[in-house]
Amino acid sequence: MFDIGWTELLVIACVAIIVVGPKDLPRMLRTLGQTIGKMRKLSREFQSTFNDALREAEQQADIADMKKQVESAANFNPLGDLKKSIEEDATKKADKPKEAASEPASPPADSANADKASSTESAKAEPEATPKTAPVTEDVKA
Repeated sequence: MFDIGWTELLVIACVAIIVVGPKDLPRMLRTLGQTIGKMRKLSREFQSTFNDALREAEQQADIADMKKQVESAANFNPLGDLKKSIEEDATKKADKPKEAASEPASPPADSANADKASSTESAKAEPEATPKTAPVTEDVKA
């Protein structure tokens, strides 16, 4: 980490013995160890406080998401949605008789004509197939 070799440590120890003295060296090393321990403890405490704040922020974000989901569920109106779909179906059915009125319809005279008419009506009810020769556009390819 610091790139200090054994020779540098030996030089530091010799200087400490000469400057501090052999009597006070154990007390100084003990104080140095306690100070380093306190710094590590403060570092761990800061890190845990930071992690707790992060967790709390994540919980607040989750709570905000849950509130949005609850509000969307509270705004759920199945009866209103059902009424809208019924109204849409009614407007579609109202448009169909207008189209049918524009086409001439002749009632069948006998049962043979009735069978032909019913087969003709069933053929009209089936949707027309799109031609297979239609050009392929870039939107269809994607």
